[in-house]
Amino acid sequence: MKKFFLIALILLTFETILFGINIFINIYDNSLIINKDIFPIEGKPIPFRGSIKFYFKGINLPNADIPSNLLVLEDGQTIGVNGTIKVPNEVFLKLLDMYQANLIDHVIIDYYPIEIYQDKIIVKDYTERKKVKEYLDIFLDTYEIPNVNILYGEYDITPEPPKIKLTTFIFPDYGYYNVRIEDRSKVSVKTYVNGIISASYGTLEPGTYTFFISAIDELGLESTLTKNLFVPKSEINFKSEFYELGSLTKFGILNFVGNRNFYELSTKISTITNVIVKDTTKPTINVTYENLFNGYYSINVKVKDNSSVNLKMILNNREIESGIINLDKEDNTLIVYAEDGFSNISVFFKKFKINKLVKPGLNFFDRKKWINIGGIMIQSPYIFTWINSEKKRWINGNETDFITIHP
Repeated sequence: MKKFFLIALILLTFETILFGINIFINIYDNSLIINKDIFPIEGKPIPFRGSIKFYFKGINLPNADIPSNLLVLEDGQTIGVNGTIKVPNEVFLKLLDMYQANLIDHVIIDYYPIEIYQDKIIVKDYTERKKVKEYLDIFLDTYEIPNVNILYGEYDITPEPPKIKLTTFIFPDYGYYNVRIEDRSKVSVKTYVNGIISASYGTLEPGTYTFFISAIDELGLESTLTKNLFVPKSEINFKSEFYELGSLTKFGILNFVGNRNFYELSTKISTITNVIVKDTTKPTINVTYENLFNGYYSINVKVKDNSSVNLKMILNNREIESGIINLDKEDNTLIVYAEDGFSNISVFFKKFKINKLVKPGLNFFDRKKWINIGGIMIQSPYIFTWINSEKKRWINGNETDFITIHP
């Protein structure tokens, strides 16, 4: 066992000959980390960042309660078999040998809720990026984590070079470029336009351009991109076109009224079309009416137009609305007036005659009488008739027992 620790100490000495190492204690899982090796501990460590103050060597006296060998930290916490931070004896001996050889820089006690896998990590609690990075640096030589202040959850840590995306737009006599970098870590970007270092975005005058872009992330992974761009001095044509509202054109459905410019851009010849849209279409009026009963009619008006419409319904010189109307005249006149927002007017005119429904009546006599209906004689003490209130349809013979009904 001593030979094993001696060999390990020799190897560790070569690794740390230029500078010491930090000893980490993770409160999250009660572990002690020495140069990537993890050992279990017991106790309740308190967060601390500092050095080992001194080594306390215990004294074996009979019947005396004297602490055993301990490494005492600057804040009073102790590391040992029976310290406030309890470690196995072989771990303590390894720490003691390193301390006596001046191979320990600091002892860092902190909360690192992080699980490391082959190509990913899982951060179990909200943790600052610098703390995650500090913990990963213990075990990993290369990795990549998002460039955000707080991390929580699962992250792919496989290092990848930055991705460079150059977006360009070409207009008549005008160009534009924008450099965008995709990477999980911090990136240093340099953009050269025709050999001159430039901003990551800007405008371009007509001419020929060569872009060279270099991106290096914090791991030293580099990507480059070279691209040539030509911004032509273009010819621009202007023209005007007139359309009706709602027309389907190469510019789409024209659902506006007034002037708008439409641009057809190319690297050589571009066209700017001033589209003028007017609404000259009159509203379409559709009127439906239905005889319901006893002089009640259902009158409904629907208007179709590309814009809002002012609608008026006039029946017998009286303004009405769609719905059920009681008509008390035989001759009726309906006028519907519709005007859209562009002074296009439509008028609907309709005259219609209605027949008044007769009212039922029941008459009783003091005795049976003969009733003559169109030559058919019926004898009855009563008569049930439909009588128009405005016309006399039957005649009662008071002096005889005969009643003649005239059509």
